[in-house]
Amino acid sequence: MGMLSSLKSLLSGSPKAPAQPKAMPSEEYEGFEIIPMPAAEGGQYRLNGIIRKGEQEHQMIRADMFGSVDDCANEMKRKSKILIDQMGERLFD
Repeated sequence: MGMLSSLKSLLSGSPKAPAQPKAMPSEEYEGFEIIPMPAAEGGQYRLNGIIRKGEQEHQMIRADMFGSVDDCANEMKRKSKILIDQMGERLFD
C-alpha cells in the first residue's frame, strides 16, 4: 500500500511549499532597524532580511549561503551596515 500512496502523492500535484524565513532578533544601526531572516534552503541558510527605517523597508536577499543560522544572521547584519553606510536614505529609492 505504501507504493500506491507514494504514487498518489506524486500525481496529486501539491508540492510542499518551502518554509518561510523566520525573523531573528533585530539590531539598531544609525537609525535603521536590521532584521535578519535566514532562509532555509537545501540544508543551508541563504542571507535574507529586512532593513527598515520608519515605514520604509528594503528586502535584502543575497546569494551567500551558510551552514548555521547564526552565521547567516551575523553576516546579514554586517552586510546591512555596509549598505547603510554606502546608501543611507537612498536605500529606499
